[in-house]
Amino acid sequence: MIEHLLRLYPAAYRRAHGGEIAATYRESTAGEPLGSRLREGAGLAAHALRLRLGLGPAAPAARVLALAYPFALAVSAAACGLHLLRWYAALVSSPTPFLVQLRADLSGAWGALLVSSLIAFVGAASALTGRWRAGAPLAVAGLLSFAVAAVVSGPAFGDPVVTPAAFVLSAGVVLACPPDRRPEATAGGRAGVAGAVIALVVVPRAAVDAHVVPWVSTDYGCWPVLVLAATGVALTWRSGTRGGLELGVMALVSPPLLAHAWTTAWGGTTAVVWPAAVLAGAAVIAPLAGRLGRAGRTAL
Repeated sequence: MIEHLLRLYPAAYRRAHGGEIAATYRESTAGEPLGSRLREGAGLAAHALRLRLGLGPAAPAARVLALAYPFALAVSAAACGLHLLRWYAALVSSPTPFLVQLRADLSGAWGALLVSSLIAFVGAASALTGRWRAGAPLAVAGLLSFAVAAVVSGPAFGDPVVTPAAFVLSAGVVLACPPDRRPEATAGGRAGVAGAVIALVVVPRAAVDAHVVPWVSTDYGCWPVLVLAATGVALTWRSGTRGGLELGVMALVSPPLLAHAWTTAWGGTTAVVWPAAVLAGAAVIAPLAGRLGRAGRTAL
């Protein structure tokens, strides 16, 4: 198996480090069950792919991915949370007996979508709390299985094109972040900010569905995008930069929430115009926020 995995690496890297990689793999998997060997092999395959794409730990793109990593997890969890809330709201409002409706929902592709959403949510939350060795693969598995189930089920939780593509892209961002930069990616309060993104996206929607705010009858999909834009502005203020990196990262991780807005709220041109307006507004505000952040630190 290791011989096949080594072929995935760039030739120069394989010549320089292939023997060391093979020896380490054999030592770490000696006497281990098949599941452990497959997990180690998957890690090597992902490492080889990152090197072929120029995404090693020292690559300039690694900085972008390190910043994007916690927010890709947060957006994935938030999007899956919104899907689970949508399902639960329909479940409790249905005139069908609860257990009958639950059994029907948990069967077939619909059930796969629900389970995948739950897996991705739990995995993302685990990774953000520091358990990324187990959490990140679990989140990726949930996102990819959701994408497959969405293609099979059609419009059950979105559409068979936009939603799966958005979830696959999100999984790709999580996988592309070099593992040795993941602890750094969730340090310095970033994990807390990412957790706040999940709460700010999901909790207001739950309040709307529970009719806690009776003057709001529906969620038109703009709120999650607004949360991401505000997060980009807040990160810009904190870093004191012009905001290009921070807003670029928010745009990179936004597809699952944009897909949710497209498929469940608006559709058509409105689903493009309003998020675009929000992001354009953030692009204007972010440099001002960065200037204020720099001025505040200078004054201190």
